[in-house]
Amino acid sequence: MRASSTRDVSTRWPACSATAPPCWGGRSDAADKYIEPTVLTDVAEDSRVMSEEIFGPILPVIAVDGLDDAIRRITAGEKPLALYVFSNRDEVRKAFLRRTSSGAVGFNAVMIHQTVGGLPFGGVGESGMGSYHGEYGFVTFSHEKAVLSKPLKPESLAMIFPPYTRRVDSIARGLMRKLS
Repeated sequence: MRASSTRDVSTRWPACSATAPPCWGGRSDAADKYIEPTVLTDVAEDSRVMSEEIFGPILPVIAVDGLDDAIRRITAGEKPLALYVFSNRDEVRKAFLRRTSSGAVGFNAVMIHQTVGGLPFGGVGESGMGSYHGEYGFVTFSHEKAVLSKPLKPESLAMIFPPYTRRVDSIARGLMRKLS
């Protein structure tokens, strides 16, 4: 993977790799802005790789003591951009959907939801607000501006300017009755 900057490789990667020795991958080249896809195991909950968003091919794997422990760890931190659950059990899937909050949830697949144009992509909380993809992205990045245009002459709004005559008052009251 090509990193966005030399800084990402020279500062972020050493901090992440110091967290736990890679069990797979782990090579990097700051000059080439390259980080090899890497799997980390035996990662401590309070390590830097667990407290920052990971924009790169780094996957920390954490052993948990069951469903409740996994959900506790997720809800103890910031809301993730995406949450991936590997289980075919409906009760496990429902528990993650009901008891956690994230930008997206993928069951038995990683990042595939980003390739589906009909699904929104975006985060909640610290991982971002809004949705991006197809119509969702258009709405997120659009600003619907109200525009009203009327000719200068004739002055069709004259009746709302003072002085108010009996005739104007009568027309305005009649209009209000019709509109209500």
